[in-house]
Amino acid sequence: MRAIGHKILLRAGDSTSRVLPVKRINPSVFQLEFQSPFNFVPDTLVSVVHASLASAKLPLQYTVNVFDCSTKEIIYGYQIAEKTSTLVPCLGREQTKSCYVIQIAFLEDLSNNATIRYMVISGAFAMIAFVLIGRGYIKGRKDALPIDAGIFITLGQYAFSSEKRLLRVGQETLSLTDKESKLLSVLSANLNQPVDRDKLMKEVWEDDGVFVGRSLDVFISKLRKKFQRDRSIKIVSIHGKGYKLEID
Repeated sequence: MRAIGHKILLRAGDSTSRVLPVKRINPSVFQLEFQSPFNFVPDTLVSVVHASLASAKLPLQYTVNVFDCSTKEIIYGYQIAEKTSTLVPCLGREQTKSCYVIQIAFLEDLSNNATIRYMVISGAFAMIAFVLIGRGYIKGRKDALPIDAGIFITLGQYAFSSEKRLLRVGQETLSLTDKESKLLSVLSANLNQPVDRDKLMKEVWEDDGVFVGRSLDVFISKLRKKFQRDRSIKIVSIHGKGYKLEID
């Protein structure tokens, strides 16, 4: 759940603000709160949430509501139900930078959901480990992540931090360029879903003002080489459309 918040901030161009600890309102409702104000585009929110839940093998029938922190009003919301054929009937325009709270409510009771139980248990162990490391009870290993390494997400056998622009596999750490990291962030946020070339170019090169036609293909090739140690990871070319990050 917290990874969803980090991806939303990254897509808003914020790689430094924190996502606060996730609150479980009831067995099926989770609340994301953020350290700093941010802006978001509704279709980005929709794709990040859906791809993240699908990747975590969580139920894909849910409601998402975005609240304004000060007024407590819902400023954007949608529901994905069993009979829904498209993600959202109206995606809407970009929301202005403000303080937002995001609630994800699953349409089924998750009290006995094995994935949720694992998330709660592993989250508890992660907090215990963080406290022990901070107090010096756990000695650092050569292959252990430093405390300030940022948030890593799992991609097959790899761990990826867009904040630190790093890929880790085993005991090896691979540095990524800014463009490689941005490109991988967009692809991983849309895991196993095709992403249009135009969308990739806009997300990765928009701030530069200039885009060289073959740059996207060059950076895709570089990322493919970095993932050679895990054959379950593929960056697939979708003819006439774009690319898709696939993980078996």
